[in-house]
Amino acid sequence: MKSVRTALRVFEEVAACQPVGLSELSRRLQVPKASVQRALTTLAEAGWLRHDLNHPGTWVVTARFSVLADASPEVIAARDAARPFLRDLRSRSGGWVGFFVLDGDRMVLLAGPEETTLRALEAERGPLPVHVSAAGRAILAALPDDTVEEVLGRAPGLEDDPALMARVARSVAHARADGYAVVDGEYRDDLVVIAAAVLDDEAHPVAALAVMLDGAQLPEGGAPAVGSQVEAAARAVRVAIASGGPVG
Repeated sequence: MKSVRTALRVFEEVAACQPVGLSELSRRLQVPKASVQRALTTLAEAGWLRHDLNHPGTWVVTARFSVLADASPEVIAARDAARPFLRDLRSRSGGWVGFFVLDGDRMVLLAGPEETTLRALEAERGPLPVHVSAAGRAILAALPDDTVEEVLGRAPGLEDDPALMARVARSVAHARADGYAVVDGEYRDDLVVIAAAVLDDEAHPVAALAVMLDGAQLPEGGAPAVGSQVEAAARAVRVAIASGGPVG
């Protein structure tokens, strides 16, 4: 119980003082650095804290807390309905899978069988900007053009990179036509990410399901084969939400 209390104190202090480093946390809390470091590591692995990319050596609260605190009942229902389909998608595709939501101009992981692994990536690089993320592009593909322009207008550095802007526009257009988005080697050289949006009854995107694979692990049929699996899972989640629970 002492370690739990320490972790909670560390989280509260980071939230109050972010960005803040290990030494300052230890001094403020009057807790040994080793204990604070263990708490920071545990909270980062759970997705509650991450390193501040703009201030090396310091910590900040992730968007996950605000997303969960402010998430609409629709998002929570979609997340809960998606869990069995995520496990099935993991088994079928052989890749890492996740349930992502759009938080401002960035994507946030809310669920997935490999949450620890994926959260380690989030802790290392921070939540992905929407235009870099396959889940983000899948959601953008389900939004009206004016909303897409508004979201991308907030994306950091995108307007200064016309080549990237054109690539994102092509990717979103392909996602609209195919029903799923593909990001190949843009986030990490060896990583292929394939995602499909989860829609509500009015065809508005609530979230996205994503599969992450090493490029060498793509099955026969390549990205389209996985894309059809992800799109089918996203449709199944939509049906499950409408029916009030998972359907097989």
